Formats: sequence, C-alpha cells, structure tokens
Amino acid sequence: MSLLLDQISSRWRGASSCHRSLLTRRQLERELTRERMRTARHQSPFCLLTIELLKPTCSKKNLRSAAKLLFRSVRKTDLKGELAPRTLGVLLVDTSEMGGRIAIDRLRTLFLNAGLNIKVGLQVFDPSGFQRYDQPSTPQKPPANHLPGSSDSLNDKDKNGDNHDHQPPEPVTAFTTSTNRATKRAFDIAGASCGLLLAAPLIAGMALSIRLTSKGPAFFRQLREGQNGKPFTIYKMRTMVVNAESQQPFLESQNDRNGPAFKMANDPRVTPLGDILRRLCLDELPQLWNVLRGDMSLVGPRPLPLSESRACTPWQRRRLDIRPGLTGVWQVNKRQAKNFDEWMRLDLGYVDNRSMIKDVTLLAKTVTVPLSGRGSE
Repeated sequence: MSLLLDQISSRWRGASSCHRSLLTRRQLERELTRERMRTARHQSPFCLLTIELLKPTCSKKNLRSAAKLLFRSVRKTDLKGELAPRTLGVLLVDTSEMGGRIAIDRLRTLFLNAGLNIKVGLQVFDPSGFQRYDQPSTPQKPPANHLPGSSDSLNDKDKNGDNHDHQPPEPVTAFTTSTNRATKRAFDIAGASCGLLLAAPLIAGMALSIRLTSKGPAFFRQLREGQNGKPFTIYKMRTMVVNAESQQPFLESQNDRNGPAFKMANDPRVTPLGDILRRLCLDELPQLWNVLRGDMSLVGPRPLPLSESRACTPWQRRRLDIRPGLTGVWQVNKRQAKNFDEWMRLDLGYVDNRSMIKDVTLLAKTVTVPLSGRGSE
C-alpha cells in the first residue's frame, strides 16, 4: 500500500510540475524576442512549433494531456508555453527548418495516436531572412548586399570606432490566433465574391479578345506552390503565346533577376494584347477564383511556379507559412527590391508583421500600380 501511494504521489507531482513549467503567452513571446536577438548575433536559426487542439478534443483535460505528452516528446532545453486558448507552442532553439519539420512530423503522429485532434504549424526564423523594411531607419543605411541580422549590423563600433545606435530586431509575432485567421478568411471570401461579380463582364470581354487576337485558350493555368508547400493550379488570362513555357530555357541567359524567378524585359513571348493586360494588371483577375477556393488570399506573398519556389533557400521558403496572395508588399514596392533576396525579405516582413489594417492598406495601394504603369515590371 505504501509503495502504491508513493507511485500515485510521484505521478501527481510530475503532472503538476509539468503544468507549472508551461510558460504563459507573455513569457513565451518574451523568450521568442530574446531568442531572435540571440539568433541574429550567433547566426543560427530556430523554430517555433504550434499545436492547436481542435474540436471535439479541445477540453482543458485534453490540453493538460497534450502538455504532458509535449514534455515527454521534446528536449528539456526547448521552451514550452501557451500561445492562445487551446494552443501550445514549443521554441526549438538552434534548430533548422529540416529539424523543425522532423519534430512536427513526430509530434503529429504521437498526438494522433493519443486520440487528440490537432492542427500543427511551423515557423522558421533564419537570420538571413530577417527583414528591416518595417523597422525604424538606422543612422547608416546598410549596403545592398548586407544581410539583415548579420554580425556587421550588431557590432557596437565600426572600423573607425564610432558608436551606432542600431535598432534591435522587431518582436516576433508568436502566433496568429484562430479568430484572426477566421477574420482574414471571411474578408477574403467577401472580397473575392464581390470582385468576381463586378469583374465577370470584364473577364468575359478579355477572354473573347484573346481568342480573336491569338491562337489558343483564353485562360492560362499553371501549378504554383502554396501554403506549407502544397501545389495548386493558378488561373490567369493568357498573355503569352501557347508554347511560352517550352521556350523559357532558351531565354534564361536574358533573365533580369539573379534568383530562381524568371523575368525578362520585352519578353518576345508576350502577345500585343497580353502586354496591355499585364500593364493594367487585368490578367490577374481570374485569381479571385483561387481566393474564393482558399488556395490564395487577397493579400500575401506572390506564389511562384513549383520549380522556382522549390529552388529557394530554406529562409526564403518561410514565406510559405501563410497563403499566397493576389497582391502583397512586393507588388506595391517593386522598386525597393533590387534583387531576388530583397523581394523575399519584403515577403517575410509581411509574414512576420501581418494584420488586417496592413491588408486593407496594401489593397488600396495596389490600385495605384496599374495607374502608374508599373504592372508589368
């Protein structure tokens, strides 16, 4: 009997200790900010795992069970806490994207075997991917090839011994709550529905014009990489000749970009009508259907073709943590992105600091792009 009581007492103390060891949301966000600053100094990435309990297993009892399972499944050095109601977070220090994906696959299996219905997420914070565009300006502008978060930007003194009051990295937004995601999705559905109704006559007119002026279908379909790397079919008005994709390998030497994405000034594959549609950004209107289906959002990083997206480096692929967008920061700030890396940092700046206010602002700014003739840039 005494041995049985000791075992029960030991288990109770273990469960109680496990529950008390969970950090609060404020504590975990504070640790995330500290880890991001430490990561920038030491040039080592870290990951944030999110585990959200879904119905019908989202009770407090199951949350405690999930916490116990979490403590048994990850390293003691990893920080565990509550990010939101029914949502746990794990800060994996000194862990790359690959390590985070391995951990998330293992946790998904363990939770499902325990009968818990969960939704898991992964955010990778790589020093090469830290953005500076939404931060206050520093006293001296870094050179164009300077990587935000590199050791040069964190030195207390430069070569001449002058002090610089460098701004620390922005605090990490730990988790987008279910309410925020639902609000954004409702906004996307409403906006895409209204947009399709208003644009339907224009889309029909463009389709007829394309069929009359060039051979081939009116619409162009292509596989793009979406949220979490899931491929989807994107829809656009056809602005090039039918066999345009097969001609691209012969034009690679004239690529205006230094990264995986292909962009060429005066592309010979573009039809005369297609050039007009591109300048006015009208060829993108069918993507409202992608937004309505849930493949895309009204605002987010632009989706790249599969081959181009999968050629991106791990820190660039963090843009896939959210749905791609019909428009985004890059669309309205193309001239700020002198090269592919700067384009990716613009996207990551949105991923880390997204909000509904920013979405509305970007949508309003997007209207000025075709008016200024920058649509085909």
